[in-house]
Amino acid sequence: MQNNQGGTVWEKQERPPIRQTRIRQQMQQRQPVPAQQTQQRQPVPAQQMQQRQPVPAQQTQQRQPVPAQQTQQRQPVPAQQTQQRQPVPAQQTQQRQPVPAQQTQQRRPAPVPPTQSRQASPASQAQTMQLVPVQQQPTGTPYRRALPPSSSAVIHHPGGSQATSQAKQTLPEKKKRRFYLQPLREISWPRRMVMLVFGLLFLWCIAPAFFMIRGIGVMASSAVMLTIFVAALLWHLIDEHHGVKINILRTVMALGFSACVIAFCVVSGFMLKASMTVLPEDCPDYTIVVLGCKAAGTNPSWMLEDRLNKAFRVLTDHPDAMCVVTGGKGDDEDYTEAYVMKKYLTDKGISPDRILMEEAAGSTEENLLYTKTVIELNGLSKNIVIVTDRFHELRARIWAEKSGFVNIYAACCETRPYLVVGYWFREMFGLARLYVFGY
Repeated sequence: MQNNQGGTVWEKQERPPIRQTRIRQQMQQRQPVPAQQTQQRQPVPAQQMQQRQPVPAQQTQQRQPVPAQQTQQRQPVPAQQTQQRQPVPAQQTQQRQPVPAQQTQQRRPAPVPPTQSRQASPASQAQTMQLVPVQQQPTGTPYRRALPPSSSAVIHHPGGSQATSQAKQTLPEKKKRRFYLQPLREISWPRRMVMLVFGLLFLWCIAPAFFMIRGIGVMASSAVMLTIFVAALLWHLIDEHHGVKINILRTVMALGFSACVIAFCVVSGFMLKASMTVLPEDCPDYTIVVLGCKAAGTNPSWMLEDRLNKAFRVLTDHPDAMCVVTGGKGDDEDYTEAYVMKKYLTDKGISPDRILMEEAAGSTEENLLYTKTVIELNGLSKNIVIVTDRFHELRARIWAEKSGFVNIYAACCETRPYLVVGYWFREMFGLARLYVFGY
């Protein structure tokens, strides 16, 4: 689109570079208008503006440049007169239509000869520069003025900075990791305490395995402690999953774990109660029964040695009491447990006449059942004092009652700390089998 002052308005992305050089030449050749001429100029009516026709190319070539003397006499326009200039009426700006995209592509600007001197004043050119709306222009794209290439002025859309700023490229959301560990600083204090307690319990339970003691009690207790430790460590992964099935599974696991803990505490209470039934001082006659345990050659194991030391103290405190040591020969033993126990007690100073051996038993049930036969054959008292570990006392008492003993007392030895947890769990399985299956 071309106006009467020679200014041209182009679309932002389709302005030809030749038109830009033409505007730059016009700006350089323009000279200030004398003050007298500017006072005589009057605004052109709107009708005449519409009737004016573009000047033919032949006339523009005949025009001569203004002499240098006249250009020197021209004076700059006073500031008061520049303030009196009025903007272009709104009707004219509304009548302007956007240039179709097809015409802009076909139009090619004609080369401008160097003799052209008739140029539009910068003030009028600035007044006629208006926004040219581009058809089907995306929202947020600014409109540009038809300014020289040296200018970088941009008129923003009324939508504001948000409409003109480039859309930020949002990074894709991070995929949730299926397995990851939380840093220690992000773990709550209750979880830290649970992890610490059960981690230490796991090391405590697995310790007998380093001494070649790898029974079911050691493995079971170690597995339980390790499971609780891992559950506390990975609780953030368990807590992320939600749903009906997951909630039901959590509830069942929580109830099962609670039931196991309650049962463990109740059974442990009965075990402690059975181990506290000590021999009364007014009991005149009784028989000491020492239950056997694994032996290595002629030397007792650590647990059996603890039982024999307790039996030695009881026999020393009651010099008139008789003793029955019970235990047969296992597949991996060279001598019977009863023989190893009698040898150990006699080596410590107990008279061999006070010790009777029962060498056929292979379990706790057989220990008490065969011991009753030995006591009856030798005419000993049926008031018995069972010497064994504290965790083993309850099961031994139950089998003694089933064997026919009435007055049953306990003389328990303290299990070594690194063995107590594993054997305590093992005794739980033994009691469960006894109550469920009867043996």
